[in-house]
Amino acid sequence: MKLNALTLALLATSTVAHAQQQEEHEHINDYEVIVINASPLDKTALESAQPVNIISGDALKQKNAHSLGETLAMEPGINNTHFANVAGSPIIRGLGGPRVKITQNGLDTGDVSRGGPDHAVTTETSTAQQIEVLRGPATLLYGSGAIGGVINVVDNRIPSEPVYGMQGNANVSASTNNDNKEGSYDLQVGNGRWALYTDAFIRRANDYETPSFTNDEGETVDHIDNSFIDSQGGTIGASYQFDDGFFGVSYQGLHQEYGIPGHDHGHGEEEDEHEEEPGHEEEHDHAEAGPYADLEQERIQFAGQWRNPFSGFNRLDFRAALTDYQHQEIEDNFVATQFENEQKEIRLIGQHKEIAGWKGAVGWQWDISDKAAFGEEAFTPNTSRRTQGLFWVVEQEFGSHHVDLGVRHERTSLSSDERKLDTFDATSASAGYLYHFSDHTSVSFNLSHAERAPAANEVFANGNHFATRTYELGLGYELHEEEHDEYHVEPNDAAIKTETSNNIDAGFHYENDRFHANLNVFYNRVDDFIYDDFIGLNSEQLHGDEGHDHEEHAHEEEHADEHAHEHGGLEVVQFKQVDAELYGYELELDWKFTEQWSLHSFSDYTRAKQRDGDDLPRIPAQRIGTEVRYQAVGWDGAIGYTRYMEQDKIGQNETVTDAYGLLNARVNFYPEWLANYGATLYLKGENLTDQLGFVHSSFIKDDAPVTGRRFQAGVSISF
Repeated sequence: MKLNALTLALLATSTVAHAQQQEEHEHINDYEVIVINASPLDKTALESAQPVNIISGDALKQKNAHSLGETLAMEPGINNTHFANVAGSPIIRGLGGPRVKITQNGLDTGDVSRGGPDHAVTTETSTAQQIEVLRGPATLLYGSGAIGGVINVVDNRIPSEPVYGMQGNANVSASTNNDNKEGSYDLQVGNGRWALYTDAFIRRANDYETPSFTNDEGETVDHIDNSFIDSQGGTIGASYQFDDGFFGVSYQGLHQEYGIPGHDHGHGEEEDEHEEEPGHEEEHDHAEAGPYADLEQERIQFAGQWRNPFSGFNRLDFRAALTDYQHQEIEDNFVATQFENEQKEIRLIGQHKEIAGWKGAVGWQWDISDKAAFGEEAFTPNTSRRTQGLFWVVEQEFGSHHVDLGVRHERTSLSSDERKLDTFDATSASAGYLYHFSDHTSVSFNLSHAERAPAANEVFANGNHFATRTYELGLGYELHEEEHDEYHVEPNDAAIKTETSNNIDAGFHYENDRFHANLNVFYNRVDDFIYDDFIGLNSEQLHGDEGHDHEEHAHEEEHADEHAHEHGGLEVVQFKQVDAELYGYELELDWKFTEQWSLHSFSDYTRAKQRDGDDLPRIPAQRIGTEVRYQAVGWDGAIGYTRYMEQDKIGQNETVTDAYGLLNARVNFYPEWLANYGATLYLKGENLTDQLGFVHSSFIKDDAPVTGRRFQAGVSISF
């Protein structure tokens, strides 16, 4: 599925749009009156007892980046896995991977990004309306895969409200450093009953530059080889509004090609030769550049609402998605590894009428996923997951007191070609309390108990994962030491336990016309916490019963072993279960000095360790950031600095990550001669001092520091 023609056709349709200017200037706290789409009770952030962040409007446009992790990386409590700049997933309060649920309009994205940091998230934020970040008890509705948090990317691909006439947005931009060029648009047309939606985006970028550094191969470099990005996609959707609701459907196609840095399998000498050839950076010769990912996804989504459907219910909401995903890793024009995922999900929520003063919603979720992997890096066998969940959330106001209660029970079964596991039953519950001292001040307290079934890769992994330079070994296998420091891999028949989290969250909120403050502190005690531990062994020390070896793939396994040997073997990462605790804070302040000048500051910190005292690996460092903002007539600007502290609380066989700081600036212009088009001209500068910074949470930390000095210019219009 190549989408060049679709993308160009959809982009062309936006050129016929003409409409009046839409005001974009927002109060610093306007996000608090935006309804949280991920909540079935129509709450805003200000009304929620639970920690919620909403990014929308100009703020989202300014933060938009290729990966979801990079887009959200400056939000309090959120960090990026940073697999160079080609892939990035959010880390919330030190938790990532299968503990952070990523959804598109409330439904799982259906990709394989939860199973590896080199796998891209398939959401696209350039055409999104808003991004919602839910932490703590607010995640209960989304099941055990959301034990660490939920990221919900909201767009209007299925219009839920009547649309009259034509409206939309468009954006184009270009950047230095990696020669990034991108464009996107979204468009709605309707007559009040019928509504049509389309969007499209396209993005092209070369390898990115960094300050000079020495990588873990001992080479001095000033750019990241094989970090190019070619990405494009489009969506078309429609809905019909009837008297008591709506129903609609959409189709999305996505195609990405991106390099896999640090995965060269001995291509280094060839790459050096090509670097000497003039113009090579513009050619994007993937075969010469090294291994790259070729990702395709097709997604059909349904949504509907029925208001006052029957006695006892205010409305019934329906959502469903069918997702077909595949991701090939290509070397020398040969498909070395292929990942596939076919996923189906249905979510049905009924908002019921008050029961003894309690307003609430009940829901049912059904989700099945069939994943397959073929080739030299198929470190997990073909797996199937089946999940069903029931949940109920209620809330009630008692004067200035607000109480939330919720409960969810789900059953998950996991199986593979070689091993079938018993079903996991997980029950989660939460209680939240919000008290308004005054119109300006409120405090909140939340308690939650959550259980999580293990992800497929945490159980079944057994093989080389070259992108992260590791050999992964799941909970379903164990090592037996033999002679001469050699180890035998054997199936592990021990029971795998459900991960259990008990979380306490306290929040303080203050707001007046000039000052805004948010503080959250949390403590999370987790029993049978699943994590991947660098155990200090090399894959060449292993032999034995790799559970996913098949005769028909013998040549692929032999090729993989040769590659591992070329690298001197790979570090063995073994999944383990331990008792752990995580605690920390998130602080955000906004202070408006005058009508023109304001100050924004934030800080966050997560401490994560085993309860026996050992630290957990790849936990992001503490951060402190501040930004000075200026608002004038016709333009505004800001300059800010964020300090990433040294991370010396490190797991087994990790290294300390030094502190560094990033200086960023931006300016937006609203020219009168483009006022009829609702236009904004903008210029951004990132890492202006060209600081060398390494990301502790990254699996390829020593080979892929943050991007060097970078400037971006662009124009966006709203019509």
